[in-house]
Amino acid sequence: MPLGTSPPPDAPVEIPMEPMGRYKQNGNGTNHTHTSYTSQTLCPSASYTNNLACELGGVAGTESPAGPTKKSLYENNGVAACSQKRALFIATVVFALLFLTSVIIAYTGPQSDCTCAGEKPPNFVDEDWNVTKTFVPRATNGQIFPWNNVRLPPYIKPTRYNITIHPNLTTLEVKGQVSIEFHVEKDTHFIVLHSKNLSITDKMIQDRKGHNLRITKMLEYTGAQQIYIEIKDKFRKRNNYTLNIRYTTKLGMDYEGFYVSTYTNENGDTRFLATTHFEPTYARAAFPCFDEPQLKAKFKMSIFRDRFHIALFNMPVVTTEDVGFYMGTGLLRDDFKESVEMSTYLVAFVICDYEHVNTNSDRGFPVTVYTPPTFTSQAFFALNITTHIMDYYADFFMVPYPLPKQDLVIIPDFATGAMENWGLITFRESSLLFDPVETSTAAHQSIAVIIAHELAHQWFGNLVTMKWWNDLWLNEGFASFLEYLGVDNLFPEWKMMEQFIVDKTQPALALDALSSSHPVSVPVHDPNEIEAIFDTISFSKGAAILHMLGKFLQQETLQNGLNDYLNTYRFNNADTKELWNVFSRNTNQSLDVKLIMDTWTQQMGFPLITITREDNEIIATQERFLLTTEGVNSTARSMPKSKHEYKWYVPLTYIADNDTECVYNVWMNMSDVRFEIDPDVKWIKANVNQSGFYRVMYDDAMWAAIINTLRKNHTVFNAADRASLIDDAFTLCRAGLLNATVPLEMSLYLINERDYVPWATAIEHFQSWSRILSESLSYKLFLQYMRKIMTPVTKFVGWNDKGPHLKKLMRSSILSTAVLCEINDTVSQAKTVFQNWMTKNETVPSDLKEVVYTAGIKYGGLAEWQHCWDTYNTTKVASERKLLLKALGAASDPWLLQRYLLETLERDMVKPQDVKIVLAVVSANPEGRLHAWRHLKAYWPTMQSLFGNATFMMGGLISAVTAHLSTPYDYYDVSTYFKGMHVGSASRALEQSLETIKLNINWVTQNQAEIYKWLRNYVNQ
Repeated sequence: MPLGTSPPPDAPVEIPMEPMGRYKQNGNGTNHTHTSYTSQTLCPSASYTNNLACELGGVAGTESPAGPTKKSLYENNGVAACSQKRALFIATVVFALLFLTSVIIAYTGPQSDCTCAGEKPPNFVDEDWNVTKTFVPRATNGQIFPWNNVRLPPYIKPTRYNITIHPNLTTLEVKGQVSIEFHVEKDTHFIVLHSKNLSITDKMIQDRKGHNLRITKMLEYTGAQQIYIEIKDKFRKRNNYTLNIRYTTKLGMDYEGFYVSTYTNENGDTRFLATTHFEPTYARAAFPCFDEPQLKAKFKMSIFRDRFHIALFNMPVVTTEDVGFYMGTGLLRDDFKESVEMSTYLVAFVICDYEHVNTNSDRGFPVTVYTPPTFTSQAFFALNITTHIMDYYADFFMVPYPLPKQDLVIIPDFATGAMENWGLITFRESSLLFDPVETSTAAHQSIAVIIAHELAHQWFGNLVTMKWWNDLWLNEGFASFLEYLGVDNLFPEWKMMEQFIVDKTQPALALDALSSSHPVSVPVHDPNEIEAIFDTISFSKGAAILHMLGKFLQQETLQNGLNDYLNTYRFNNADTKELWNVFSRNTNQSLDVKLIMDTWTQQMGFPLITITREDNEIIATQERFLLTTEGVNSTARSMPKSKHEYKWYVPLTYIADNDTECVYNVWMNMSDVRFEIDPDVKWIKANVNQSGFYRVMYDDAMWAAIINTLRKNHTVFNAADRASLIDDAFTLCRAGLLNATVPLEMSLYLINERDYVPWATAIEHFQSWSRILSESLSYKLFLQYMRKIMTPVTKFVGWNDKGPHLKKLMRSSILSTAVLCEINDTVSQAKTVFQNWMTKNETVPSDLKEVVYTAGIKYGGLAEWQHCWDTYNTTKVASERKLLLKALGAASDPWLLQRYLLETLERDMVKPQDVKIVLAVVSANPEGRLHAWRHLKAYWPTMQSLFGNATFMMGGLISAVTAHLSTPYDYYDVSTYFKGMHVGSASRALEQSLETIKLNINWVTQNQAEIYKWLRNYVNQ
């Protein structure tokens, strides 16, 4: 039916779906709404899509059979009467029932989830919350839930799902039924599976001969999102069974499970679509299932829709049948081809009114991109890059793509950048759509990287999946590493492996230096814990250690190992140990890869390699690098306990000044090493190209020699090595291991720097310093210093929007930073371009938009801000909207910033998925830092209603708002506000944010005097 239309009053209320059969329920109760029926037999699962006469699927319920009788009694002047004895008997029975009910209620306890007067709110946790207690789970009906384990029984293995579903996009009601074939590996009376917010209306279990098994109990425990089903007889070992369930639910408004999304068409009408997002634990919110990644099965899908929509699934549609009229419009049923074995979190289906563009890759893979009708012209870049990168991966892995098609589809309301559902990848608009005129170079590259990431998952994660979420990094680390290889192959001039260190290695090193970090492979149990590890460690550290692995294994061994791994475990699951064993096998056991890599995956953190020179000998020592306010000898460096005692197998690489083309390799086998160098060598530079996941500290003489070389001729070091030197120096200063004058002296060479990667690294640290120092005496001097060293490079990049890819990236980054640090020439030029755009409608080149919008808003007033806000609300270019969201937070007027923050509370103004962008830019603005924090405090409950506790988006909000706070009162305010509050999957982000604030306070206290003294001397010179 057309989206947004209302049903006619005389519409029929039934949709044709498979009859499940009725039976009489004689069990001990159920936790679901359940209607007992008498004899009808359930249809075998094989006839799911054949029988069209069914009572499931109507949006409105039919009138009760008792209706006409009651109507005739209370109409037509009917009077009901009974004798005095009968009345006394009835009254006695009623009072007895009331008394019995009150006793039951008193002993079973409250069944409501509401917070009553005087009770603590549900997110409050008292001071004893972490004390181990005996816990007995209770089902929703008050009975003890017999299965007390967040993991499902390991002896139940699903093999096939047959799902029929009908979402109503007008009422948002969903009717569905699922048939699950499963295998039992030991005798048992019960099974346990997952369900979340589903109302089960019918259920039945059959053995392999089609005989019904009597269900004696069904219970639901919402805490673990589990259903327990018990039968009178036993499920017999090594036998197969079929569970049939009919259920109802509603399309959600959150960005998880089966939910509704909207977009506005070219006529200004709101259009609705139904879509899914199941990773990590949300498939259970769309259909009852065994929702764990190792429980792979085949999926067969049937979707009811109106003829104005299309339905998409992981697999191609096989048949479409007209099944009659429903609510005034023709209803169709799409039956899809059965899938290969896959995990539940990779299942996806979308019902929408999109259009598409399509083509085949050179190897014959059919690729289709689905978008709202107004966006099809922006889909061609995604289409072309998908075909090329799929072919590259198939060649690189030497494993063909295993599905018959690859679809990419836009989802307007989407929490993450994209999701790798097998054969049906879903994307946020800004992650897929490319306008050749309007989209910036940075957004262009980002789209390519995101698409390459999701395509890498089609092999890593989908074809071979981790056994459990503790090895999430196997999925995300590999995809985050391979995405750069894929884009680098297609666009070698972009130098993606140089950019890798800025985008992946350096952010991972920054987070992993905190004591609140976690190992790459980390034990997780419930959905909150699983959500919390979708972070920089799993993605970027995972990618960085794989990059390091690839360097010491060499490319051929890496490719052969990946091919071996994918073929060995295809359509199956694997863990980290099995991956390492495959690589060892492909080195002919010359390297014990597991022994080496366990030190990188099983303990948090990374080593600091300290280089000192004694005559012609270099001594390299290793210890854990930790950003901490504790002393050097503190026990914090050995906590939490690690079986590897925070020692690593380090592939130490270095170059020397007498021959920078020759790379030397030394293994540090959980130990220190000594090695000789030529007497003429003045310095060595360790961790060549920052390809190793460690930091390097030099003795004073060697730091001085390296800095001197940089300032004389920085090109002695390549761009990646210059970036790593900057990154190490600034971070070692933050750790209190290096005087602040060292990174300042080193950064003076940047006056002559003209490459993107070193400048990207330097700008990241400059912006961090400026935010942390914003309330100190040094702040204005530091801005003067930035202006001094950045002025030459602003002239180099210029305002001509031309040049190679990396120069375009650099131009946007340099000029935007120049605006923020108030370089007059840049600000004046940007303001002129902004005024011409605002008053004369002159076009702004795509790569200059960020700097122009930022300058116009920062140095303008209400009129400039309003013009950008109006443009944000009217533009159809996703990347343009994202740029404007960032620029709008640069306002200098606190009133405008407060207004902007309040706009985020309106879903129609700022999509929930973009709220983090707004809070991040406002909190990074010195004028808005406290506004952002106060806003988060004031509207935290509202944010929770937008995102829910069980989503990583809440953690992102905390990190974005608090990262730059740097006073003792800030720490007190944040810690006091969240004390005793249960923040779900955001708990790790909160812990990291509090730790970061303490580090900021300590760094400013220890360094501001030295920084002020150095800056004053420099400026006076």
